[in-house]
Amino acid sequence: MRGLMMRVSQLRRQPERGSVQLFLILTVVTLVVVVGLVVDGGGKVQLATDAQHVASSAARAATNAISAETVAGHALSIDALLATQVAEDYIENADMTGTVSVDGATITVTTEAVYATRFVSLIGISTLTVSGTATASLIDGPTG
Repeated sequence: MRGLMMRVSQLRRQPERGSVQLFLILTVVTLVVVVGLVVDGGGKVQLATDAQHVASSAARAATNAISAETVAGHALSIDALLATQVAEDYIENADMTGTVSVDGATITVTTEAVYATRFVSLIGISTLTVSGTATASLIDGPTG
């Protein structure tokens, strides 16, 4: 009992004892959270940029799938099945998923990718999904 009374007496003389430890722990936790947000946020932005680039490149590649009639000298048109296959192959080779739609001479590609988080998974966010969309059109050469 006497030891307890001495401890209470010491705490009364030094009421802020241990407050530096608490401040240090809170600061370290805050810094880890900020670093985690920067790392995972940067990773998500990079993957979103990649998804946009893949969508743009797949749409451009698909416009090269001109129809046999165009090759024979007839009207400029896209072979929709071939264009879709070309764009889907491009997306698959980039390890992403996506959709392709062909409307006349316009091709729209949407890609999607999933970023596996490194730090924010500690708070329950294990993945972040990003997407990219691009449209490319088949145009006739200069006229005049």
